[in-house]
Amino acid sequence: MNLVTDPWLPVSDSKNVLRYISLNQLFEQPDEWLDLVLRPHERISIMRLLICIVQAALHGPADMDEWNEVLDKIPEASLKYLKKWQGSFNLYDEERPFLQIKELQQIDKEPVPVTKLDFSLATRSNSTLFDHSAISAKGDELIRTIEESRLILSMITFNNFSLGGLYSQVIWKDKKTSKYGVTDSPCSSQSMLHCFIRKTTIIASLHANILTREQIKDRYNENIGIPIWDCFPTSPTDEKAKYNATETYLGRLVPLSRWIKILPDKKTMLMGEGFVYPVYPKYTEATSVVITLNVNNNEEQRILGCKTITPWRELCSLTTKRVVNGEFGGPAAIENQPKTESYDFHILAIKRDKASILDTVESILYVPEDFSDSIERRASYTDGVKRAEITAGRLSKSIQKHLSLTIPSMTEIVSKGISGKKLVKSESEKYRAVKKRVKDKYVTHYWTLVEKQRHLLMRYISLLGTEQDEARESAKGAWLKAIDHAARETYKTLCTQESPRQIRAYIAGWNILYPTKS
Repeated sequence: MNLVTDPWLPVSDSKNVLRYISLNQLFEQPDEWLDLVLRPHERISIMRLLICIVQAALHGPADMDEWNEVLDKIPEASLKYLKKWQGSFNLYDEERPFLQIKELQQIDKEPVPVTKLDFSLATRSNSTLFDHSAISAKGDELIRTIEESRLILSMITFNNFSLGGLYSQVIWKDKKTSKYGVTDSPCSSQSMLHCFIRKTTIIASLHANILTREQIKDRYNENIGIPIWDCFPTSPTDEKAKYNATETYLGRLVPLSRWIKILPDKKTMLMGEGFVYPVYPKYTEATSVVITLNVNNNEEQRILGCKTITPWRELCSLTTKRVVNGEFGGPAAIENQPKTESYDFHILAIKRDKASILDTVESILYVPEDFSDSIERRASYTDGVKRAEITAGRLSKSIQKHLSLTIPSMTEIVSKGISGKKLVKSESEKYRAVKKRVKDKYVTHYWTLVEKQRHLLMRYISLLGTEQDEARESAKGAWLKAIDHAARETYKTLCTQESPRQIRAYIAGWNILYPTKS
């Protein structure tokens, strides 16, 4: 199974039909393949692989002038490059198996099932809700095979996103891997968001996300590096290869964070801790977003993760261009986008809790032309989101009021919380429970309705700076009406009024949501 010549990559073709293609096919028919058909964490990992191939094939581009002219050169250059390195992409090669350590030896009594590489499959401590085929009729765990195309995707993704914790042990020459305290792979740290620009074809998307050599040198202190297959480690003490793999831009795009060797039965493998990859703040991924926060009157820079944000509400932070010699801003690729072109912004992440994967995050946001550089458009977008947040705050208080009047013993407690009076411990716990219920269930319903109407806000933003005054004001009014409608529908749907008590509670909450002017 060779990634260059054998079909394994799931894509949609020009007729929006799912196809499996090889790397050669991808570049031989550059206008045929529209998009990758992958889950969020897989998409990030495969985009990194393809960007690595394209950047290495072009040996650049050197600067923005060359970047603007290189789109049509990508297919031919990449095919030539893959022909040269085809031997390094063989999954079962006896001498150089793709992303595997052939000298790896076993310590544990049993090898690890290859299904461990796929986060969606149940394997030992990895349990999933619907993966019943992992268990036999006798209740024993089955050792299963997975398709080669899925195996390739899973192995690349696992090296990018596997979490730290407890792992099996293996030996590579004189190096015995750790069982405890294994570190995260580079893309999973802090549940970071990974942002890509999406165009009409895969090749165009790759072009939009490659960086110039000037950008790489500026961000990574001249450490451009070379792909992992061009400098594959010969031993665990190969310092040159280790440095290239963990500290350079191209070397990190296809990481070797886990040492793996697929066994001949193709059902099991040897696996252990691989190289340790520095993460933020020591190393900032080119697709990540760094923001500046005011913490205790001190400015702190942090990586933007998916735990506490909704991507569309943070569009200004996500699309902030990095200032010269600055350390904050959005992904490097947005710096290359022409001001006169709009684009789709693809935001992806894995949401984690310590050593457990909770969910995947995927959002595609339309970004109008000149958004990153227009102070007026960015300020108006922030104001539009702020209007929705203010309404969400009123909605939250109104629903809390409704609950306080319908749940026994909660009236006085919620009133204290709203008015800022001191609560005793038992009351504060009840109050927090009510607030959590409102946040997790009720206000989430409101934000879902608002997000469905985000196109109205984007239409208003797109009309800024034009002479279409009437259309612009109409679009702004439509967005404000959408916010109001979402609040009304949420309150009406989730706050019942079937009994006299509920009717009184409904009116009291409504007066907070829409206070009467005296």
